[in-house]
Amino acid sequence: MNRLNPTPLAEKLQALSLAFGGVTDGRLAILEGLPESARTSGALLATVLGQEIGMGSLARLLRELQSRLGERLLALAPQDWEELCRACRFAWLEEWPHKDALAGWVLSVSDFLRTHGPIEVWQTEFVDPKSLVKAMSRELPWMGSRSPSKVKAWRLARWIVRGELPHGIWEHGHRHALVLPVAAVERPLRALGWTPPSWSDWTAGHKQEWFSSLLEQVDPEDPTRFWIPLETILARGHKGPACQENLKSCVACPVRVDCPS
Repeated sequence: MNRLNPTPLAEKLQALSLAFGGVTDGRLAILEGLPESARTSGALLATVLGQEIGMGSLARLLRELQSRLGERLLALAPQDWEELCRACRFAWLEEWPHKDALAGWVLSVSDFLRTHGPIEVWQTEFVDPKSLVKAMSRELPWMGSRSPSKVKAWRLARWIVRGELPHGIWEHGHRHALVLPVAAVERPLRALGWTPPSWSDWTAGHKQEWFSSLLEQVDPEDPTRFWIPLETILARGHKGPACQENLKSCVACPVRVDCPS
């Protein structure tokens, strides 16, 4: 593909990005109850804990863990296990299927930070975002060790590298090394009719290769800038479609001709 002669689909993707480029990732709202200095490490913890739990409950869990353990929340060691277990008992989480694993998950994040240092030094600890994602998926639970897409790990890497969280690391030029997993945005791509014929028969690797090639055509220097615009289109908002809430009207939507709603 040639950026000088973009395909119609690439032009639509670019228009979508321009229309929704000011939309922020709603998931970051779960960190608002934490001190700003703890939000980046809190995002790492939230990414691990965010398994079969609503965003509101996850935000509450982070706040209450922070309240009980303070600065020691992600500085605990195996010898603190009994204290950690007591701090991780919440009556309101009784129905959460992972309540018994909570303390172990918190400790795994502490271990990761103890091994690799605080997030502020990761630029020297990891040569690029891909090596960070590889380490997270290998060493942390629910971060995609068996998944080819590793959506949660790449989302966290995007937050850090693109400065969507405090204490962003790596230079702006490292954005090109980020990956937007097609699995994260396959629903809107299919709904808009933007996937190639026989898409359902393609392997996960083939799908990612096609999608990465598309992003390479549109913006090879910052491919993940299209993540939130694609997630926003046709997504559920507070009182209706999130795309309508942001644009105020479907008339202003650059891809309305492809919209099935």
